[in-house]
Amino acid sequence: MANERSFPICCYCGACAAFIPDFEKYKEEEVVFDKGCGGTVSKGFCFSFCPRSFAACRLCEEECPRKDYGVCDFSPCASSPEGRILGHYKEIISARATEEGIREVGQDGSVITAMLCEALRSGFIDAAVVAIRTEDWKAEPFVATTPEEVLRGRGSKFTACPSVLGVWEAIDRGYENIAMVGTGCNIEAVRRLQALRDPALELDRVKVLIGLFCTEAFWHRDLVMFLAERGIEIKEVERFYVTKGKFMVVTKDKEYSIPTKDMESCARDTCRICEDFTSQLADVSAGSSGSPEGYTSLIIRTKAGEELVSVSKRAIETKKLDDAGIKKMERLAFNKKMRNYGMILDQMGICSACLTNPYSFTLQASH
Repeated sequence: MANERSFPICCYCGACAAFIPDFEKYKEEEVVFDKGCGGTVSKGFCFSFCPRSFAACRLCEEECPRKDYGVCDFSPCASSPEGRILGHYKEIISARATEEGIREVGQDGSVITAMLCEALRSGFIDAAVVAIRTEDWKAEPFVATTPEEVLRGRGSKFTACPSVLGVWEAIDRGYENIAMVGTGCNIEAVRRLQALRDPALELDRVKVLIGLFCTEAFWHRDLVMFLAERGIEIKEVERFYVTKGKFMVVTKDKEYSIPTKDMESCARDTCRICEDFTSQLADVSAGSSGSPEGYTSLIIRTKAGEELVSVSKRAIETKKLDDAGIKKMERLAFNKKMRNYGMILDQMGICSACLTNPYSFTLQASH
């Protein structure tokens, strides 16, 4: 990495930008080191928490000897056999916001928005890291500290967001009980950082992680070009959503319907090697799959997730998710794992960065 080098499988989670002193910049939504690796990076710190680092990459072994850090793999494929499809969970429910005004401005019942607003009001959290968008639909992390600010993060962006940068900002600003909303790669990055048990990182301030169901995220530049080819100006878009195999684009004057399979050309390279549809390492995971229209499926995984749902009971209405809904989620999650596991094997033959052995493991000690 002595010269400028970008990583084709960077998932743009923001972890290196937040926690590596030697970090230089992002370029086109990928991490770039202009001055090479040095300081903490040379000791393998980055390798220990990057959600796209694996066990035995020869190229990274040369660049990052990991002298002071072991590598913990928290990827979903390392879970127990009974939890490999949806991951470990305590309960699965279907929910929506009780307040009609919040439901109308959000998506799929606006459950995450409602829970965060109530969690802030009750003092359960004092900051929430959400994704907001620029005028041209670039996703950016934002630290919301009031219910009004939470509303800025409503709706899906469909492009990657470096949400872990927002976690660092919240810590730096002194917040003590932080929630983060993110996709599986964002969640995994925080979990890996927490697993280092380094008090200097102050990650004990992260109280709850809310994971989003995710099939794939789009390159911003490719999404802009894709829409422009169809006569859609990105700045005119008011909303994106997916329904019944269609990617819907809503502008002020028109609604466009595009088959989701046609959007494959916009997908980030890293999404083709991701097996995590349901954000398996979150405290609570959320997505529309499995629930009726206007509702969100919630997979409650941990005590922290249970507590979040409990303190939000005035803001959301819940009901049991039936077996058919759970089976639908399992099918989508299984299909992503099977499809992308094949892509991992293909990529291993042309590795140019951190891609390596996809087989599950628990811990590799430093040597």
